[in-house]
Amino acid sequence: MPFNPLQYYVDLFQNLRVDGASLKKNGFVAPHQPILVLSLIQAFERGFVSNEKIYLTPELVDLFTTNWSMLVPKGNYNPTIALPFYHLKSRIKGKTVRWWRLIANPGCELLIESAGSMRSFRNITAAVDHAEIDLELAIILSNREDRAVLRQAVLQKYFPNKLGINLINIGGNFDEISNKIMNEDPAEYIADIRELKERMSGSEQERELFQQEIFIRSGAFKRDIPKYYGYSCAISRLKVDAIFSVSMIDACHIIPFSKSYDDTIRNGLALCPNLHRAFDRGLISINDNFEVIVSERFTESTDTLYSIKQLAGRQILLPDEMRFYPSESNLNWHRNNIFQA
Repeated sequence: MPFNPLQYYVDLFQNLRVDGASLKKNGFVAPHQPILVLSLIQAFERGFVSNEKIYLTPELVDLFTTNWSMLVPKGNYNPTIALPFYHLKSRIKGKTVRWWRLIANPGCELLIESAGSMRSFRNITAAVDHAEIDLELAIILSNREDRAVLRQAVLQKYFPNKLGINLINIGGNFDEISNKIMNEDPAEYIADIRELKERMSGSEQERELFQQEIFIRSGAFKRDIPKYYGYSCAISRLKVDAIFSVSMIDACHIIPFSKSYDDTIRNGLALCPNLHRAFDRGLISINDNFEVIVSERFTESTDTLYSIKQLAGRQILLPDEMRFYPSESNLNWHRNNIFQA
């Protein structure tokens, strides 16, 4: 019989690890790996992924948690993505098939060999650059009809009571989070985050879920802030348009998130990476007239086109709508607490 690549991956996806004495709970098998596979299919569907390199992005984590809420009964495990991202593989006739391989960040090669070290979301994102799937599988996932076959195979095997559900158009919570970033009162946004942190501060699993939630929100902040500055650096005006995926503009918190829990647009600036770092370290700040101020407490070469001190007094680029301008009180906090006056 001729080799059928699609059927090969159907077989692999129907032989994910979902059982074992340590995994069963209340008679319900652990659904983490099937949920991740469904999320991977959707990521190709929505254009978040287009080749064999699979990054642990906020979009993928958001799809994972959204799919979990739709497919898994409440009380059966927690939607933590770290373990399936680390362990994803199939077993057929007692043999392990590794169609999912982890690529370590430089210097973390030995760390990812230790399964015990890879149980947390924080450690996974620190140690793993990306996962790689078979190139043949990436080609299959790029085809709409093949994706439908694989999706149906996973649902039929692991979630037979959810066969009628339409997962194609599920986009996660990014739009809802984006709306909060743009429109919610900062005090309400901060209060929600603090309440969430307090509510999820008990068990290790709850803290893990809180980290995932913050990762997703941070991803929405990083995506949305540059958009409102025309994908240009607010200070240098640097803007790079490319036909491939490349980002030269960062979303910068005026008051660091670790102190403010504020992801709303008025606590954000779009800056190129070098000026983002200068802002975070207090070499530059912004005054009440939205002009750049530069610290006198550092030296730099004057024989360069990229001098920071030449930026003093420059008016920053602002969003089109005044309601999205950087908060004056937040800028004042930065000048008083971060800026090296």
